[in-house]
Order: sequence, then structure tokens, then C-alpha cells
Amino acid sequence: MQVIELKAYRASLRLFSYLGNKADKYRTGVFGGKGGEGVFAIEDTDVEEARIKVTEAVLSDEALIYALHLSVAVFLYPQVKRALKELTGRGPDLMLALEVCGELERWSYPALREGYEVLCRYLAVADSRQNILYRELVADGRLVSYLTGDDELPAELRGRVKLWFLTPEEKEQYFGFAKTAALIGNEYKAARECRDFYVLQLAGKEGVGRKSAVALSAEAMDRGTLIIYWDRLVSKDAKKLGHFMWLIRREAYFYGCAVIFDRVAVSGGKEVDELFSGAVRHFKNHSEPVVICTDLKTELIPEGDFPVRRIEVPFPDRNSRIEAWRGISAGYGMQLDAEGFGGQSELAYGDIKRVLLSLSSVWDNGWSEEEKAGHVLNACMDCYPAPKKGSLKHVDVSVTIDDLKLGARQKKPILELIDGVRNSYRVYDDWGMKAKIPYGRNFTALFVGPSGTGKTMAANVLSAALKIPLYRIDLSQVVDKYIGEMEKRLEEIFAYAQNTNVILLFDEADVIFGKRTEVNEAKDKYANTEVAYILQRIEEYDGIVILTSNLKNNIDTAFMRRMKYIVYFEIPDVETRREILESCFAPGVPRKDIDFQFLAEKVELSGGYLKNIVVNAVFLAAARNEPVTMEDMVKSVIAEYEKIGQVASFLDLGGYSYLVH
Repeated sequence: MQVIELKAYRASLRLFSYLGNKADKYRTGVFGGKGGEGVFAIEDTDVEEARIKVTEAVLSDEALIYALHLSVAVFLYPQVKRALKELTGRGPDLMLALEVCGELERWSYPALREGYEVLCRYLAVADSRQNILYRELVADGRLVSYLTGDDELPAELRGRVKLWFLTPEEKEQYFGFAKTAALIGNEYKAARECRDFYVLQLAGKEGVGRKSAVALSAEAMDRGTLIIYWDRLVSKDAKKLGHFMWLIRREAYFYGCAVIFDRVAVSGGKEVDELFSGAVRHFKNHSEPVVICTDLKTELIPEGDFPVRRIEVPFPDRNSRIEAWRGISAGYGMQLDAEGFGGQSELAYGDIKRVLLSLSSVWDNGWSEEEKAGHVLNACMDCYPAPKKGSLKHVDVSVTIDDLKLGARQKKPILELIDGVRNSYRVYDDWGMKAKIPYGRNFTALFVGPSGTGKTMAANVLSAALKIPLYRIDLSQVVDKYIGEMEKRLEEIFAYAQNTNVILLFDEADVIFGKRTEVNEAKDKYANTEVAYILQRIEEYDGIVILTSNLKNNIDTAFMRRMKYIVYFEIPDVETRREILESCFAPGVPRKDIDFQFLAEKVELSGGYLKNIVVNAVFLAAARNEPVTMEDMVKSVIAEYEKIGQVASFLDLGGYSYLVH
């Protein structure tokens, strides 16, 4: 840091020269006997020299430049500070700089005010109550470290502020980003060229690329970006917040950065909103645009006392998402179905990056497509915090359409639903049907049938086939005896689902989708209102909603009308039962002489019960450490019938009757 030391040293000598004879006793001893510039071995760096030159160019006037270097001298050399206080009774201030440089007479008050404000870009002020000419100017370690080429933020700002300069590697990682970058880039350029101050409000979902697009725009102008995480900075202590904002504004001036206020949610109370407005006004004279990132609901125009240009940043479309999945995964050497994940998983750019980064260290291109889909879906879910109260449970998916043992008639609507979701972009976007159907574009299905017939498994199959995470609503946490509580919890669920594009599964949906009743009491009227609310909320949701019920007649007809698909799950036929029994055995389970055809013909139970029979038989065999036999299967059949309250004696076991003890 020899260059700045030398300039501070010269500023000190000039001060002593101005003070004349009374400074003689300090002139030689103030630097411990160092009497000349030769003691400084100048080993400056290009960065240090460039920053000092830029800073001096901004100050532009001899007196202002001198005020800066004298303030640095006082910070670097305690003896200079002591000498200045003893000889003048003051610290470095604008008046002293004007006097030393002989410029006091030529400055008008407006020029003084402007010069003082320029100095305050770099120097703090000890006492703002004084006249601007006599306010002590204070340099600190961050100013000195910046001038010497250090870019580390002050400790007070770490975690609250990010200083971001795009690297060449980062610029190459923006796949599918052209539309968003162009939209924000044009707005950034217009704001930069406009003489009047206004802020850009970029309203959109988290992860759609607002900050990245600003950083790209700033980089194109050879500028960096300063991101302020407002939720970590906001404080009702105006003095503390003012200090933070001064530190941040100085960083912005140091680098000529674009400024982004991120994670902003105003209307946190009048006092908080006024503090935010004051924070924004700190950058009124900043040379680069000021950007505020909010969600889509936040309206800054009525809240702030500064001009706002609001831009809604769209969610990446299907083609952009596919390009992002393909490009980012290729960078990690990951082979996956980019078109499938990009087309169906509505993740923003930031989320796609996080998902692929988290998987890159464990990814195995040798995994099956089903294994890859399972890992990706689980990673996608880690992007989002689940709603409170445990009302939503993520369902791990590890099944395929082949695992769903249904007849062709039952499978048909499920396959149609899958095809419908996959082609929705073509119908609504490419063919323009979105204009004709402004709402109700979601996919709703009712799965009806006895327990164990595969309704929940079918929902799992949909999730795996579409590569969309499945979430089951825990109705025990949703239904509440208190008026209004159920709506609040459902609203939280649907808001979460809208942001994440998950499949919502209402298992045993009769509880809240049951038939409305005649209004005999106040509670009946409110119960009907709840049903009406749920109907409206389902229509507003753009994703997939699945209801399961044991009996179709239990579901309100209003819900039935809104179901695009109704699938009836029945007790499987003989051939399907045989497939279920065989498929429940893992390849590693030893078995001997099991008559699957006989069991399928005699045991008329649904798939869930058949699975239980196989599992119980396997455990019986494991206890003997022998293969699973027909005797194990028969014993398990009898136990399952008894468990559900039916007598197994009516079963015609034929030649296997001897196995019953």
C-alpha cells in the first residue's frame, strides 16, 4: 500500500508547512525520524494506482483530493492525528483543506455543498450537527483497503450484501436465458440513460433470473452488481440502518455498481415502509440503475415516495427450461432426459441450477431412467420449504406404469391424463387456446374404488411418468373445528403448490369434498361455504389435483363436474391378480412350487391385500431360512382374510386343503 501511504505522507507534510513555525517540533519527529520520501519503497500495483486515479478524478478538485489524503493520513498515523488536534483543536475537515490549498475565496456555497457530498461518498462524518465546513471527515480501514486493491466487504455487511462481478465461466452458464436477459437488459439501459431518477421494480417469482439479468447488463457496461438482502438488513433503528446504507452506498460508488434490493416485501407497517423509502433515496444520485426485486403481489408505486417503473418478469417457458436443463446438465457431464424434466417440471432457472448442482457429485449415468427420475424429483423438492403444520407430505416415487396392474379400460384415462399434461403447452401456448380458456386449465382426476385397488399407486405413477413431484395432503392437519382455519391451511397448500407445480393428492377426499347439506344450522351454512371456497381454489390452480374416494356417491356433484378424468378402480380380474402376486416378489427372494394361477383364481382380493399376503409369506419363510412355499402363501391368505373380518373357510383350496392346520 505504498502509493496511498506516500500520498498521506505528503498531505501531512503540506499541513505542517501550512501551520508554520508552531509545527516545527512535529515536522521531523512525526514519522519517527523519517525525513523524506525516499523512505517509501514504491511497489505499487496497477489496481492500486488505477483506483487512486479514479478516486481523484471523481473528486476532481485539489482541495477535495487533499481532504481525502489528509483524512487517510490521520487514520494511518496516530501521531498526525495527535499533532492536528493539539495544533488546531480540530480533525480534518473541508474548511481546513480549503485553507491549506488556498481555495477558500473561490468557492460558492452551492459548490461547497456539492464538493462536500462528493467527499461523503468516501469519508464518514463524525458530527453531522456541525456546519458542513467544520464536520470532521473520517477515513477507515475499508477505504484504505479498497484503494490498495482489496475487495473484501466490511464485516458489518457480510451476509447482508453481495458484491458480484460475473466471471467468464458464469456468463457461459446462462442457458435458455435470452428472453429474460433481453427484457431486463433493455430496461436497464433505458434507466441508465435517463436523466431523471427512478427505480426498476422487477416483479416475479424467485429464481426467474432477475438478478442474473441485471448482472449481465451491468457487466456489458463494465460494471459490477451490488445485491442488498433487505430482509437481513431491515431494522426499525433508523440510525443503525442509516449507517448500513452509507457503507453500502460507498461500496456502490467504489465500483460504479448497479444496485439491487432483493427479498423486498413492503407494507410491513408504516415505520418499516418509510425506512425502506429512505434506504432507496440514498442512491438518488447514483450513476447506475437501482433495481428492486419483489414478488408479483408487491406494489411499490403506492408504497414508496420515489418514481417506479414496474416490470413483470415472466416465468421461463417450456423451451427455455428445456434448454437450461440440457445446457447445465451437460456442463456437469450428466446424461438425463432434459426435454422431459424441462417440459414438465416447472422450475425456474435458479432452481434448475440448484437441483443439478446438488446431484452432480453423486450422479451416475449408469442409473436407469426410473432411478434418474427419482433422484431428480427428490432434489427438486429440496428447493422448496414445505408448508407449516405438517399439512403436506412429499411422497417418494419409485414406480412405473408397468407396476400399475390394471385392466386396459382402467388404464386408458390415466394414460390420457399423462398425454394431456404433456401436450398442454401445445394446446394452450402453441395453438393459442389459453386466450379462449382463461381459467380452469388444470388437470383434475377422481380415483374411485375399494381400498387396496391401486388408487394411490396410480397417483405415484402419474408423478413418475410426468416427472412432477407428488404431495399428499394430510387431511388430519387441514380439517379444523374452528371457523376459517381449514381455508387458511388450504390456502397455504395451494399457494405452495402454485409456486412449485406439484401434484396435489387428496387421499380419502370424502372428508372435505363430501356432499353439501341443507342449511338447518349456522354450521351447515359455513360448511357449504368451505366447499364453495375449495371449488374456486381448485379452478384457480393450474396444476394437477387428484382426489381418491372409496365411493363415488360420497363426492359432491359440484366436484364431480370439475373432474376432467374419473377412473374406476375395481377388484382386479384373475389375470391381473396373478400379475400382482408375481410382481410383488423381489428377484432375490427364494421361492419353491408356488401355484400363482390357483391363488389368483381363488383369492378375490384387491392389490393391496395381495401385496400383504406376499410380504407375510416371505417373512414366514425367512424365519425358517427356507424358500417361500405354497404353504406359506396359503397361511398368509387365511391370515389376511381373518384380518379383514372374513372367514377363510369358504375358500375352495382344492388340492391344497391339507396345508390348512
